[in-house]
Amino acid sequence: MKIRASAAALCMLMAPLAWSAGTVQVYLSGQKEAKTLTQTAHLIDLVGQPRLANSWWPGAIISERQATVLAEQQHQALLARLTGIAGQESGDDAAAINALRQQMQALKVTGRQQVNLDPDAVRVAEGGNPPLEGDYSLWIVAKPSTVTVMGLVSRPGKMPFTPGRDVASYLDDQHLLSGAQPSYAWIVYPDGRSQQVPVAYWNKRHVEPMPGSIIFVGVADHFWTKRYDGLNADMIRSLTQRIPD
Repeated sequence: MKIRASAAALCMLMAPLAWSAGTVQVYLSGQKEAKTLTQTAHLIDLVGQPRLANSWWPGAIISERQATVLAEQQHQALLARLTGIAGQESGDDAAAINALRQQMQALKVTGRQQVNLDPDAVRVAEGGNPPLEGDYSLWIVAKPSTVTVMGLVSRPGKMPFTPGRDVASYLDDQHLLSGAQPSYAWIVYPDGRSQQVPVAYWNKRHVEPMPGSIIFVGVADHFWTKRYDGLNADMIRSLTQRIPD
């Protein structure tokens, strides 16, 4: 009985040491320095902070340290792959891949956690309030008034968001670069979701991006080589893990 009692007491002493509430670096829109929150045991302890009450949650990102290490490794592998493909191509094809690489290189990525950060959803959704243990970063951005066009297009960059405007119309004034997929584009929404959208005259479907979305034109399918296999998926992954501007 004494041995059992001692073992139970030891477990009670060790339990607080085994559990460590999360530490979160919070990056607020317009501020360069992060604010540090400690003892955030659950997600609601973070997103329920009164100082974050007016945040635009669809564009917020929370990331975890080890996931960030992996995301950065994957992104660097993508950049190396684009460099290799460009070296195997020539002329317009090489120029197009180099343009893609420049856009991808400008991204900063993080180990985004796919979780709904809206405090109302965190409070009521089943499994919506997970424990936080370890080191995290949270980015809070102001609601944007633009969408961003990227990929194999002639003029990548931000465009004013227009309510009711569909993905295809944002591409009307763009010229596609060599090797681009002409029939489909991708939307990467601010909350990390992505969707492939038909945009050609023969298959066009009315799909509207939300403010802060990225409209991405990727590479077309290649039947004669495997060097492009999975490339679009890798680029979309980096876009969903981007740190917001």
